[in-house]
Amino acid sequence: MAALLHLPTHKVADVVVVGAGLCGLALTRSLVARGLSVTLLEARDRIGGRVLTRSDAQTGQALDLGATWYWPETEPRISALLGELGLATLAQHDPGDALWLTDPNRQPERRQEEGGVHAGARHIQGGAARLVEALAAELPAGCLQLNKPVRVLRDRGSHIDILLETGAPLRARQIVLALPPRLVHQRMLLDPPLPATVWDAMENTATWMATHAKALVAFDHAFWREAGQSGNAFVRHAQAVLGEVFDACDEAQGAALGGFVALNPAQREHFQRGLPLLIESQLAQLYGQAAQSGRLQLQDWALEPWTCSGTDRATPPEPPLADPLLRQPQWSGRVFLGGSETAAHGAGHMEGALEAADRIAHALLRQKVPTANPQAPVAHDREAALRAFAEGVAARVAAAPDQYRRHLTRLLSSQQHELLTQRALLATVDRVYSESLAQIDALLPALDAAGAAVVQGQHALTPQLLAPFAGWNKGLLQAALAFNASSCALSNFAQDQTPDAETQRAITLDLAAAWREFAIELNARLLQAQPMVCSA
Repeated sequence: MAALLHLPTHKVADVVVVGAGLCGLALTRSLVARGLSVTLLEARDRIGGRVLTRSDAQTGQALDLGATWYWPETEPRISALLGELGLATLAQHDPGDALWLTDPNRQPERRQEEGGVHAGARHIQGGAARLVEALAAELPAGCLQLNKPVRVLRDRGSHIDILLETGAPLRARQIVLALPPRLVHQRMLLDPPLPATVWDAMENTATWMATHAKALVAFDHAFWREAGQSGNAFVRHAQAVLGEVFDACDEAQGAALGGFVALNPAQREHFQRGLPLLIESQLAQLYGQAAQSGRLQLQDWALEPWTCSGTDRATPPEPPLADPLLRQPQWSGRVFLGGSETAAHGAGHMEGALEAADRIAHALLRQKVPTANPQAPVAHDREAALRAFAEGVAARVAAAPDQYRRHLTRLLSSQQHELLTQRALLATVDRVYSESLAQIDALLPALDAAGAAVVQGQHALTPQLLAPFAGWNKGLLQAALAFNASSCALSNFAQDQTPDAETQRAITLDLAAAWREFAIELNARLLQAQPMVCSA
């Protein structure tokens, strides 16, 4: 312990980001581009986190064993980033019959799935790893450090000490923990500890994919397409090995089928040696002898110590629904919780990772980067800017019910049936709020926010900018409930088709919490434009 009390003097980084998954990489790229000194630490010997792409040895085809899909209609951040980086994408293949196998002793049934199975999903040509590699390529030399597990954070007032599993400690003014909250809860000591409510929220937030296993089987050609099949299959009997199968072709190279293993972690461990044969046997039952010649790649995420926590293994898998507490800065604004699970929208998805990165980048940059010189000439037209914002809000609010229906369709298509209405509504309002904040950023010069008064922490323009939203939460909820009541797709989900009073109250409280977060952030961005006052 004595050695820890006399840390060697070295440079204090502006920010240390822990976790080189998509959130950590995107955030680090943003901060570095704005001139901050950033160190990105990764416990693994590779980047990407739950983005993991391997290649078939025979054809070279990219096989995504982790994050794969995104939905352009409901996930704008990932769509924009892929366009910015110039990465080509492909539509998830859905044309053709889907197979349903409900009895292990019978042949599968062929069904036409109206509108496809994946609700407009796309994936990155060449594999999702191309995205994280493109982000990492823009980081300066020495910024990214692999094999650096963080064990202890200690608040020293002027800086934070970061103690690693091995090697010399580091120091930073601020820390971002861009990894699943349950891993922080299980693996790190924070001194002083976080508030009990935050600590409990971290433990209660499930890690997406943590207990899943994914199989990709490469073939020389897509024989299922030649037979008029989509590659989509659903196995719904007690002996299922792959619960869901999908076409995983990358178009440019070879062909592949992918699937999610239906066995839980304990069962997978028990059948570990025979699992490849069981997967091959089930694919052959679905697609015939041609499916027996594949080359298997299997990824069990429950065996990844930097993905799956003990709590994840001990509890039933569930989609993450982040507590708003996880989006609040800790240690007086010096520690931020990131990672996809903390996102208000897209939690667990690549979209959620980017949402978290964007939220934290804004918070850090308004603390670190001085505003423009208030003496510099700027074209102010506050009234025109306020009108433009109100018109933008009106358009987004008008489109929100349709966005809600799209989110609901995506959740149903991906077999995520828990809290359907709640999650689709929160995703909808998050998009409206995110796009509204982006418009505020663009309008700040014209709004002349620096020239308006601030009274008890509230910017004078905040009420005017919030006014166009009056009553919209209630109206959106009513529109969603009306749609649910008439939706055939929800006929098997009574709690969503006709939510009881308690469920409606819970949804209303969630929407109110999302509104408060938005209002606080909008006010903070206006305050950011105020001239910096320096004390002597």
